[in-house]
Amino acid sequence: MPARIRIGLIGAGAFTTNRMLPNLQKLPDVEVTTIANRRRSTAEKVADQFGIPEVADDFTQVIASPNVDAVLIGTPPYLHKEATLAALEAGKHVLCQTRISTSAAEAREMEGRARGARARGVRTMLVPPAPWYRGSRFVDHLMESGFLGRLRHVMAFNMNASFADPQTPLSAGRNDRDVYGPFNAAQLGLTYDVIARWAGYARSVVAQRATFTEERPLTPDGPIARVPFPDEVTVVAETERRAVAMVLMNYASHFSDSRIELYGSEGTVIYRQKGDAILAGRAGDAELKPLPIPDEYDNPWRIEAEFMQLVRGEIVEPSFTFRDGVRSMEFLEAAYYAATEGRRVALP
Repeated sequence: MPARIRIGLIGAGAFTTNRMLPNLQKLPDVEVTTIANRRRSTAEKVADQFGIPEVADDFTQVIASPNVDAVLIGTPPYLHKEATLAALEAGKHVLCQTRISTSAAEAREMEGRARGARARGVRTMLVPPAPWYRGSRFVDHLMESGFLGRLRHVMAFNMNASFADPQTPLSAGRNDRDVYGPFNAAQLGLTYDVIARWAGYARSVVAQRATFTEERPLTPDGPIARVPFPDEVTVVAETERRAVAMVLMNYASHFSDSRIELYGSEGTVIYRQKGDAILAGRAGDAELKPLPIPDEYDNPWRIEAEFMQLVRGEIVEPSFTFRDGVRSMEFLEAAYYAATEGRRVALP
């Protein structure tokens, strides 16, 4: 691997342009050389804004470019499998956005190809969930130090008012089944990814879902269409570490509070997404108290640098792997069938 790593961008959505692309350009010996987006005009706009020298017509040109050593796949999930497999075949390292694919079957195929490519020195990584990232190492420490005792119950709430207004158009959210797949449920899978590190992966789930507004305009002042995905999903899981886990997604809730609550035999930890605020208490305390994240457990976002370390062989395993992506898709599919068929679903 040359000292300077050249990155090609496939997809340039808000998360990529607001966070990942600026962070990549701050790294020493890293150059973003090529970009493609769904429309060439938007790719050109991003290239002009960030000084990217090459604009490609589509993702195949990014992968084929001799000026690209690794790709960041920042598209919606519909293209993740095709772009990943093409990049691996071309010997290009892959950093793919958090939702690995549109189905568990696709995810398993991607993981299998990634394992084969690893034998040829080609590395893969998923972008981990950004919410609750900064305090995650501190919660790890609280778990490992015995602060909570034995973890009994985890409740995770991912809530906002994105679709509380019945007139909010579908174009304001992720509501295209062709782009996000049939199992899309906003950030339900992302929240599960966060709590799985503490509760363990689900062994079986029961679930229910609700759509509070059945029809919405497709675009502002546009034609009315049926809403393809639920506004709310609640999943209750039996986990491999014998904790009960509940994951709730509700995108039609006013004044809501996205948070993770961990209840153990000896204590409780509440991790609020807003402000990375952690409250904690142990048996015998009068109340929960704020617990600032100590410097030694502070975990600021350095995912772009971690991927460069992986590519250079400085680390062996990334913090979030394609295998983690497979488990996330298995959870989303199980939750979908549990809710739509009214039964408990076992996970592989």
